[in-house]
Amino acid sequence: MRIFTLLIVLFFQISVFAKPTAPVTHAHNGRIHTHPLPLIGISHRHGTSFPGVRIGITSSTQNQPSEKKATQIIKQSGFKPSATTNFTRTDSNCKSGDVDCNVCAVNVRQQFQRAAGNINWKSQPWYFNWNRSYLPNGVRPLDTFDGAPVYALGIPDKHIQGFVRTYSSTFPYAGSHSHKRNGSIFILAATKNGLQLSSLIQTKSPHPSAVHVLGDYLTYGDGHDLVFLNINNPIQRTMRKIQLPRAAFGGGIGLVKLSSDNFLVISTAPGGQKSGKRYHYFHHLIMANGNPESIRFINRADSTIPRNWPNAFQFSENLSVISECGSGDIYTIHTTGDEKGVSMIRGNGYWRLSQLESVNGKLQLNPISGFSSRQNMKSCNLRSSATVFVDNNNALKFYCHAYAKDPDGSLFNVLGTSSRNNDKFFFKTGTL
Repeated sequence: MRIFTLLIVLFFQISVFAKPTAPVTHAHNGRIHTHPLPLIGISHRHGTSFPGVRIGITSSTQNQPSEKKATQIIKQSGFKPSATTNFTRTDSNCKSGDVDCNVCAVNVRQQFQRAAGNINWKSQPWYFNWNRSYLPNGVRPLDTFDGAPVYALGIPDKHIQGFVRTYSSTFPYAGSHSHKRNGSIFILAATKNGLQLSSLIQTKSPHPSAVHVLGDYLTYGDGHDLVFLNINNPIQRTMRKIQLPRAAFGGGIGLVKLSSDNFLVISTAPGGQKSGKRYHYFHHLIMANGNPESIRFINRADSTIPRNWPNAFQFSENLSVISECGSGDIYTIHTTGDEKGVSMIRGNGYWRLSQLESVNGKLQLNPISGFSSRQNMKSCNLRSSATVFVDNNNALKFYCHAYAKDPDGSLFNVLGTSSRNNDKFFFKTGTL
């Protein structure tokens, strides 16, 4: 059986690299990149109908006791929007350490364009124990990470949904994971022994959204709720949730501070790569003293890309919201990756930059540029987990994470070997 499985793996590898039309990928000084097909080209324009559009199709690539968590449901007493709120401009004066605001990025378009083919990736592990029970719900990774290996080569059917860098030095990373019963949110702690799983929070839905950082908050969609978790206290007894009207976040969700206590929530749905239209949803959130108070639906807009863009750029699994220093412009970066066949295991991922605009009183996202980079299931799967973070130097940093982990993995599993005891996931950090 092992010999048969190995032959399947070899056949898949040969089929990947033998296709005459496939992009050519190699590395220079640790930078992996792909020479695209001649019909796509690198960093070029098509016609004049989409001024400013630039697509660079390149590649850069001891058990603990259970503790029941209480939930605070925010009851809305009425929405009181500010008459002067500008939904297309952010508060770019907020700084690192603010409880409800992210650091702005300088020259967003230029930084994004530089990323096409110029991301320096560095792989890093984080550790956990399949059988250990983690606070606050007393569940094990075996209960929340393990999915039935229904796909070829032992790939589990449940996987990482999102992964982000936070502004916390104690809990610097977090993510979400789907499961057949209850999904989970995982928090990583920085220890002298490296990054360790710190807490596992069960979600009420089997498929939580990707995660997003807003100041001290880790935010995510769970069912019809928008959840706010203080990243500095991931086992807190109270979680704040506010019901999200027209909840739809299969393609990602993010928040940005506008002014004073006004915030904009942006989500995209559906995810995946099935045919059909995609939509962006916009909500106006009001917070008081750093806590969510009320929310209202603004409008829905079609998600579109220019006709001359490769079709893969229309899809989304995650999104990051970026505010620009000085101008106050608001940008989104949607990400996804190949999800079929061998290209899901080792193929291309896609990054799409858009700017928030108001057209005839309706909010919409205007695609600006996009690029691709290589993905692989073991350490950097863009389809499920790619995000962008702005550090304290106002620079964009790129993140991606392994797709899935199987506690019964073997040498013939494309995800690598596993252990029923100590094990590790991998993720990658990309800098310019």
